[in-house]
Amino acid sequence: MQFHRFVDIGAAGVLLLAASQLQAGNLPAPGELTRKNSDIVYGIAQEETLSSIARRFTGAASNWRALAKANGIANDRTIPVGNAIVIPARLLPDQNAFATVVALRGAVNIVDKAGEVIDSRIGAQAGEGAVVVTGTDGFVTFQLKDGTSFALPPASNLQLTLLKVQDFTHRPRTELTLRQGRITSEVTPFTVPRSQYQVQTPLAIAGVRGTRFRVRFDDGASYSEVLKGVVAVQAERREQRLPADYGSVTGADHRQSVPLALLAPPSLTGTATTQERLPLRVQLALPAARAFRVTLATDASGMRRVAELTVAAVDGQALARLPDLEDGDYLIRASAIDALGLEGRESVLPLHLKARPFAPLLLGPGPKVRGTDQSTPVGFEWAEVAQVASYHLQLARDAAFTQLVDEQPALRTHRYQHPGLADGHYYWRVASITEHNGQPDQGPWSDATALEILAPQQGPSASQDEQGMRFAWRGEAGQHYVFESSNANDPGFARPQQHIETDQAHVSFATPAPGTYFARVQTIEADGYRGAFSTPQKYVVERRWGTGSGGSLNSSQGPVRAD
Repeated sequence: MQFHRFVDIGAAGVLLLAASQLQAGNLPAPGELTRKNSDIVYGIAQEETLSSIARRFTGAASNWRALAKANGIANDRTIPVGNAIVIPARLLPDQNAFATVVALRGAVNIVDKAGEVIDSRIGAQAGEGAVVVTGTDGFVTFQLKDGTSFALPPASNLQLTLLKVQDFTHRPRTELTLRQGRITSEVTPFTVPRSQYQVQTPLAIAGVRGTRFRVRFDDGASYSEVLKGVVAVQAERREQRLPADYGSVTGADHRQSVPLALLAPPSLTGTATTQERLPLRVQLALPAARAFRVTLATDASGMRRVAELTVAAVDGQALARLPDLEDGDYLIRASAIDALGLEGRESVLPLHLKARPFAPLLLGPGPKVRGTDQSTPVGFEWAEVAQVASYHLQLARDAAFTQLVDEQPALRTHRYQHPGLADGHYYWRVASITEHNGQPDQGPWSDATALEILAPQQGPSASQDEQGMRFAWRGEAGQHYVFESSNANDPGFARPQQHIETDQAHVSFATPAPGTYFARVQTIEADGYRGAFSTPQKYVVERRWGTGSGGSLNSSQGPVRAD
């Protein structure tokens, strides 16, 4: 039968409410209900008896005697229509409730009380007696009918020991048994007296009336941490009340610590709120921290979690790296863990992650290219990225890419040939582009790579003296050189007559036989970069005539001339 909604009338002076009060609007109309504390008050309708009312609201007609006693009624067949009776909460039956999966990631195993496996998916329901086990990468969040939610991180084991909701009052009673790991609960404030939400471990029971708190059980100890509201923690019949921002530890001997102030939220200074690379990086700092815990969630309450990491602190600082995250908007929640193992208050930071499509790996050119006599053609190449439609290349004079020299927004291959660059410093980068809903979706830029176009290698200049041939060229400190010379029959330097490696910007060797020759030089930079050889220089060694004193008799052109 469909009933009207409850109206809470508060405390009443007597159990049996006089029919005369009905006119004042304090009593339910015949056939309707109101609530009095944790009990309900029912307005008696035509042809109803205590037996029919007991059957209707308590499920057993035999409870009429309990109703009669509670209301001081001697004869259940003489109750006037319009009178109201109180139906005590203890007589109202409970219905089985369910916890619904609202967030899920990784390996999560759910088994009902009959041993049947429940499909782990969003929307799945687990009833009383079910056991939930999360794998090393598993996260799951459940929600109860009243909006209360609880979340399990990896490596946790929880039994839904009691899940009940009382008929007519909708009073919830929830008991969860944590056998291993951790649970974070966000409990909707209760509106019905004697409502219950408890998390118990083998050592302690934590009960609340609307709050946010954490419970952890491992290493033979039970940890309770209150973030909002008040939690009553009971161990061996001793109860301790923990206010917000306090926690306690119950050891294997069942002894509880005194309430301990939780560590302050850690600093997240240095953590970028927009990140374009994986792994995600979270910078943490708090002097008293022994370790830090970082969780990522998709909702404001932090209950729908997708990732978690615990990192050790060194001098109160740590860097957390979280891989394998999908692009999107998240909330980072970070807390510090003290020397006793209690987890502190949370810092919260919004995060936008856009790492896909991944930026390609840049392959070439290297950081330096030796120029030619004219502007220098440069080939750019990068690694192919799977399922990418095109690439976007930028070439600029500055690292901020405000002075663009070239831009190619939709290259279909992973190579690009620039026709010619002048000497100087450049920066280049590439981004991958996919298609999403028919529109181009560009990922983050690759790291900017510097490129220096070096001045063309100066060709060697030739001269001759009594000791032989001498070639010189312009050089710089730290450079090494390769000098080569070949005759006219080998202009490609396949078999050079001279191949000299030196750290000086000049070489000398004996004067060859008269004829036509070619010479070139290559510079090796201090960082190992080998530039292109200079343009071959042609020179002619002319016939020499000797003098009576043994010297050379030269023409006006000299023994060596460039041609």
